[in-house]
Amino acid sequence: MSEGGRTRDPIRNRDGEVVYTSFQERPKPTFVLDPVHKGLLGISGVLAFGLLVCFFFRSLSMDENLPMHYDFSGDVTRIGFACEGVGTLAMLAVTTFGVVILARYPRIYNFPFMLTEHNVQRQYKNAVQMMAWLAFSCALIMLVMVGSWLGVLFVHWTWVAVALMMLSMGYFMRRMFKLR
Repeated sequence: MSEGGRTRDPIRNRDGEVVYTSFQERPKPTFVLDPVHKGLLGISGVLAFGLLVCFFFRSLSMDENLPMHYDFSGDVTRIGFACEGVGTLAMLAVTTFGVVILARYPRIYNFPFMLTEHNVQRQYKNAVQMMAWLAFSCALIMLVMVGSWLGVLFVHWTWVAVALMMLSMGYFMRRMFKLR
């Protein structure tokens, strides 16, 4: 870190720990992600891609309209063409891929408190684990959508995927403050 040819001393808190005040100062991740979370990220990407491609080719031969919107009781409130479904799946797939890719760069995440030399790696790991569950939840939502359109799953299973997303986000955010 040079400013006008000088090297800046690291900023330290009251306890003498180095505090990272910008993304550029933060160290690279050195933790190893466990097989469960690696698997969740991998499955999420493969599932999102596979569902999108599978439904796209299936939609080319579909003549019937598909349910596009439901009320809270599960009744269909709007019908649409299969190409609308492909568009919706494409947006969800892009979101899922984005989360999977973003999981590789925890240095750029925003944290609600300062990262120090003692907490940075455990905060990175916790945040990446949260992203793995978020990506998996998005992929499950896609799975339920395609399954309901093909008649093999009930749309009510969407609530399971949404509940998984909310519960995992709450768990990892709470854990973030405990790991501070």
